[in-house]
Amino acid sequence: MKQEYEVRLDLFEGPLDLLLYLVNKAEVNIVDIKVAEIAAQYLAYLDIMRDLNIDVAGEYLHMAATLVRLKARELLPDSPPEDLGGGEDGINDREQLIAALLEYRKFKEAAGALKGIEAKNFGAYKRGRAEDVDSIAADSGASNAAVENVSIFDLITAFKSILDRAASATEANHVVAVDDCKVDDRIERILTVLCETANGREVPFEALFADDRRKIALVVTFMAILELVKMKRILFRQEEAFGGIFVSRVDHDQESLN
Repeated sequence: MKQEYEVRLDLFEGPLDLLLYLVNKAEVNIVDIKVAEIAAQYLAYLDIMRDLNIDVAGEYLHMAATLVRLKARELLPDSPPEDLGGGEDGINDREQLIAALLEYRKFKEAAGALKGIEAKNFGAYKRGRAEDVDSIAADSGASNAAVENVSIFDLITAFKSILDRAASATEANHVVAVDDCKVDDRIERILTVLCETANGREVPFEALFADDRRKIALVVTFMAILELVKMKRILFRQEEAFGGIFVSRVDHDQESLN
């Protein structure tokens, strides 16, 4: 599906971030990952990004090539590493991939803890003894138990399930229709839905796609959602990790009063 509209967002932290998301979603320990499975899931996510015409950095494609190479190495019987070539990023085998993920997770958790401290102390100026590092880490771990942030990969996962359901529902009934969806129209429709919902608070993520189940409409609606994220017009909430996503509209009038 060719589209003139291209989404460019600073929501993607890098290929290791996607790999770590897939490992956590599968609920397996990093050291127990199966390269073949994670490679297939990784490529599936890249396919969705291409369908959405999202501008994906070259590092994602390079990691895809690395995973395919590692998968081939696992499938081939006792092939020496040099037969398949080495990776320019230093990931030449499963052990190095695991080491890279473990190191990335360590720095990601540290960055999250520091970000939490920054948010907590923003605008506060005080004197006194320095806080104990161990207590800071414990506090940040407790606060992370409640899911407050929804990642771009959570959104793509939710969107993939919507696409799959729509495909199975329209399999037997193929209708040729004119593709007349525009991102601006879908943005307006999403904001209208969020305004008209009960209490004007939030709706399930799936509700934003309920009015039109054509693939083109689903894709353009998701692109509109990403654009609204970029514009900081909507917020997301998850009650549990990898659970259902709820969407609410940012009240800029209320925001300006605070």
